[in-house]
Amino acid sequence: MIYQLAALGAGFCFAISPFFSVQAVKALGPTRFNKWRMLIVFVMLACMAWITDGWRIDLIHWWPAIVFSSLIGIFLGDTLLFWGLKRMGPRRNSVVFALNAPMTIFLGWLFLDELLPFSVLLGTLIITSGVITAIALGRSRKQTHSLEETQGRLIIGVSITLASAFCQAASLILIRPAMESGIDPIAASAVRVGIAALCLWILSYFTAKRKTQHEAPIAMTGKIFMQIAASGFFAMGIGMSLLLFGLQGGDTGVISTLSSVSPIVALPILWILMKQPPTASAWIGAILVVSGTAMIFIL
Repeated sequence: MIYQLAALGAGFCFAISPFFSVQAVKALGPTRFNKWRMLIVFVMLACMAWITDGWRIDLIHWWPAIVFSSLIGIFLGDTLLFWGLKRMGPRRNSVVFALNAPMTIFLGWLFLDELLPFSVLLGTLIITSGVITAIALGRSRKQTHSLEETQGRLIIGVSITLASAFCQAASLILIRPAMESGIDPIAASAVRVGIAALCLWILSYFTAKRKTQHEAPIAMTGKIFMQIAASGFFAMGIGMSLLLFGLQGGDTGVISTLSSVSPIVALPILWILMKQPPTASAWIGAILVVSGTAMIFIL
C-alpha cells in the first residue's frame, strides 16, 4: 500500500505545480521556463540525494534506461506539457495529461507483460471517462478567469498535451526495470533531470542565435524565479521522486493511474482562485475519477 500512497502523493504534487507555473510559462515561454526549472530542480535533487546517501554505483548499471527515459519523459514530455499549459491553462492541461494512465497500462501490457486484474482495468476505464467528461463539458460560459484563457485552437493544445502524456507513459515503461532493481529514486530523479537540463540549455543556446534584436527576452525577476522554483519543487522534486518510488513495488499501470488524480485536486484549487464553482459536469467527471481510483485502490 505504501507504493500506492506514494503515487497518490505524486498526483497531489502534480496538481499543485501548474498553478505556480502558468504565469511564468506565459512570461518566459515554455522552453526557457523549462530549462530554468530543470536546472533548479537538479540542484535540489542532487543535494537531497547527497544528504540521504543516494548516490550509489548501481545507478551506472542502468544508465541507458535513465538516459532514454529522461530524454523522452522530461526533455521532450515536459516541454510539450508546458506548451499545452500555455495554450489552454492548468485545468484542461491537467485533465488531458491524466490520459497517460491508460497509455501506461497498455504499454505495460505490451512491453512488460503486466496483466492487471479486471477491477483495475475497469477502474482505469472509469477514470478515463471522468477525464473526458471534465475536459469536454467542464467549463461554463461564466468562467472567464485568466487561468481559463485559450491561446489558439483548443484541439492543437489538446494534441500537444496528449503527446506529452504519451512521452510520460513511455518514460515510465523505460525506467520501471531500473526502479524495480532498487536504485535510489531521488538520485535517479536527479540524473534524469540533470540530463534533461543539459539538453534544454544546449537547445536554448542554439535557438537563441536565431532570434533577432527585436525579440529581446523578458528579464528573469525574483518573482518568476520563485514561481519556477516552487513549480519544480512540487512536480519534480517531490512528485517525480514519489512516482519513481511507487514504481519500485507497484504495477506500472496502477502507479501511473493513481498519480493521475491531479484533476480532482485541481478542482477545489480553481474554485478558490477563480471564486467560481466548477460546473456540474466537472464534478461528475471528478466523481468518476474518484470512483475509478477507489476501485483500483481497494479491490
